[in-house]
Amino acid sequence: MGPPRLASRTGHTPSHAPIRRQEILIAHSNKIPRACAERILAARDHGREELRRKLEKRGFDPAEVAAVVEQLAQEGYLDDVRYAREFAHQTLGKGHGAAYVRAKLASRGVKAGGGIVTAAEEAASLRAFLERRRIALGALTGAAGRAKILRFLRGRGYSAEAIGRVLGPLAEEGDE
Repeated sequence: MGPPRLASRTGHTPSHAPIRRQEILIAHSNKIPRACAERILAARDHGREELRRKLEKRGFDPAEVAAVVEQLAQEGYLDDVRYAREFAHQTLGKGHGAAYVRAKLASRGVKAGGGIVTAAEEAASLRAFLERRRIALGALTGAAGRAKILRFLRGRGYSAEAIGRVLGPLAEEGDE
């Protein structure tokens, strides 16, 4: 008939030993800055400053944290440019513009230059956002409606250049 079944119908093993072993490993890794940093980085990419803040918040010595962060950067696990590009790509996909991306990166301690988001990427993000929100640009005939949309888009971090590329003459009329 084959080997005996070790798992129940739900797929869980009857023994709780692996869970306890995992809890012990996690508790131990919380005492070692390198292991804790690796667990943090396993969840998602981080910038140097953001990882440093998280490790120090968990009570690790700042000197040890600086050494671990530097070692991880040298090994290629931490890269602020890669992190900034990935963050920008995700944020543009959520309907935010370049100014919003730069502000969020600055709040996370990443000094990103102006080249992280190109004007074409920002305009494409704006077009996709307007389609998702079903904002019909042809229906914006009144000055008040145009001004409202322009304020809304500027508040989401879109540049005047991107708005001008996508909205064309509507953006210029709203600026008057």
